[in-house]
Amino acid sequence: MMIFLNNWINDLRKKLMFKRSVFFVSLILLISTYVFAVIDEIAIFNEQIAWSTLDASEKATNYIVKNVKSAKSIRVLNKVEIADFVKKTYKDRTTDAIILFGYLPETIYEPGNNQKDDSLIEKFINGGNIVVNTGDYIFYVTKGGGKNGENGLKTITNSNFDCILPNFDNYIYKPTAGGRKYAPSLPDEYNSKRPMKKDQIDADKNWEIEISFGTATDGISLVDNQRDLLYRLFDPVVVRSTKTGGRFVVLRQTPRVAPDRGPVISEIIDNYFGLAANTPTALDQNDKITITWGNLKSISR
Repeated sequence: MMIFLNNWINDLRKKLMFKRSVFFVSLILLISTYVFAVIDEIAIFNEQIAWSTLDASEKATNYIVKNVKSAKSIRVLNKVEIADFVKKTYKDRTTDAIILFGYLPETIYEPGNNQKDDSLIEKFINGGNIVVNTGDYIFYVTKGGGKNGENGLKTITNSNFDCILPNFDNYIYKPTAGGRKYAPSLPDEYNSKRPMKKDQIDADKNWEIEISFGTATDGISLVDNQRDLLYRLFDPVVVRSTKTGGRFVVLRQTPRVAPDRGPVISEIIDNYFGLAANTPTALDQNDKITITWGNLKSISR
C-alpha cells in the first residue's frame, strides 16, 4: 500500500510540474507576442499623396530607406505591388508595416467604405501588422479624393474614432517623454490638424493607446471646452488592437510643411519598435502604457 501511495504521489508531482511548465511557456509566448514588435518588412506607398508634396514625400521616403536599420527590408511599391505585398504578408506571423502619405490605395481598400470587413488593409492590421500614416487624415483620401471620408477610419477599425478637430490651429503640440526618448527629431512645438482623441480610444475595449509621442499641451485663446482637450489629443501616437495586436500609427497629420516626417518615422521604427519594445522603461501618464514585461520577456529569447 505504501509503495502504491508513493508512486501515486510521484505521478501527481510529475503531472503538476508538466502543467506548470506548459502554463509558463504559454505565458511567455503570450507576453512575447505582446511586446515583440520588431518590424520585418516595410512597404512605402508614395505614388499618390495628400497634405504633402511629391518632393517632400520622396525626401521622407529616401530618408527612411537610407536610415532605418532594424527592418529586414524596405521597398517603395506602387498600388498594384502594395496589394501583392499585403496578400503575401498579412498572415505570415511576422510584424510587417505599410507607410502611407495621407492616401489609402484603392487596391487594398475599395473607395466608399463598401467593404465593411475583410478588406486587405483590415486583414493586414488584424494580422498583427502596422500601418503608419502621415499627411492627411488616416484612411480618408483615396481614388476620387475624400471618398472614404471620416468613415474610412471607423469602418477599417470597427470603431467610432475620428480625427476631426475644430479650431485645430489653436492647439500647440509638444513631445511627451516617450517622444523625447524615441523620436528626438520631433520639433519642440508643432501643429496637428487631425490628432487621435484619448477619450474615444479609452472608451473602446478593442483598442488602446500603446504610446503617445506627442500631445496638445497648450493653445491660443482656448475656451473652456477646448482646454478640456489638452493632454487628450495625440499625434504621433501608436494605437493597438487588444484583440489582434495590430497597430495603426497617426503621425504629423497636418497640411503644413513637416520636414521631420522622414526622421520621426525612422526613429519610431528603430528606437521604439526596433528597440524600445524590448526594454522596460518608465513613461509619464500622457504616454499611456507600455512596457512592463521586460524581465519575463528576456527569458523567452
